[in-house]
Amino acid sequence: MRTITPRHATGVCAALLAVAVLTLAGCGGGLSTTLTEPEEGKVLVIGSIIIENVVGIGPHRESYTSGTEVLIMADIEEEGSITRRGYNVWADEDGYFCVENLPYGRYTLKGVRNSGNRGGSWTIWNELRMPNERWVYTGNPNHPLSFTGEYFHFTERMNVFNFQHSIFSIMGGGVVYWTPRPKLENESFHIEESYTRPYVEQYFIDLYPDSGWVPILQAIMPVDR
Repeated sequence: MRTITPRHATGVCAALLAVAVLTLAGCGGGLSTTLTEPEEGKVLVIGSIIIENVVGIGPHRESYTSGTEVLIMADIEEEGSITRRGYNVWADEDGYFCVENLPYGRYTLKGVRNSGNRGGSWTIWNELRMPNERWVYTGNPNHPLSFTGEYFHFTERMNVFNFQHSIFSIMGGGVVYWTPRPKLENESFHIEESYTRPYVEQYFIDLYPDSGWVPILQAIMPVDR
């Protein structure tokens, strides 16, 4: 088990404790939480989800963003030890999500749940045992997930974990292709639809221009040349 050393407890042995699963309100879609002020030593998680149904035929081959529940796995620093936690957060209608002022630690995307517009439902997840671990799915949107694994896909910059735009293409036979992108400019993947989306940082800068997180998001956002 890889561990991280707490900033405030260098040299303290880190132990993995029991998993606590917390359900949070996302920062968009009219939910209760907004992007407000950063707290010292806390982190922000942002990202967006697009799910493509490649298995369908004709009009059933479509993409989904609304009604998406995002599952986040974390190893957080807590009283000199490392605690494994799972967070569930609802994305907004466009698939964007954010959670602010989480405890310092490591964060990664564990899975998503979604019910499609035409009755299709999925749970998509990754066992996170190694960097090249495959994403898989089941048609059960309530399929139980355990927040286990050793690999964390994302690193933080200035206390922000940007999960980017995650395009999940359901290919059939339990196989899912995952394509992360920082920005989308008229890009197509495995269905006919194309996507144009700004940097995830820009989306939340525009949505919450008065937030204290804005200067941080501006500082970490790539500069197009």
